Amino acid sequence: MDKELLAFNIRKYCAARNQKPTIACTAAGVGRSFVSDIDRGRSPSVAAVADLAAYLGVSTSDLVGDAQTPAELAPLSAAWAELNEEGRERLIAYAEDLVAGGRYIKSDSDRMEKEA
Repeated sequence: MDKELLAFNIRKYCAARNQKPTIACTAAGVGRSFVSDIDRGRSPSVAAVADLAAYLGVSTSDLVGDAQTPAELAPLSAAWAELNEEGRERLIAYAEDLVAGGRYIKSDSDRMEKEA
């Protein structure tokens, strides 16, 4: 299990819910320090990952990153691997700002083309 990817995905799914990871982890019953423990190298139990995935409404595979990453995300993934924790937090904040601003959101027609 790629612990960096797991921690990233936890933060990503929490951000999508507008919830801090510490709050989500506490609510899921896996402990407030779950993500920081992973960041420090601790391997989480499968049960804890499954509990958090269920709380976040995603599959365990989605949370641990077993689902394949689309090719268009490869440059972002490579950049992510090079960043330290502060850089990663800033990248997430920047992406959230882009979404919140609305200017770079896909139009309904863009989404329909992608799904077809």
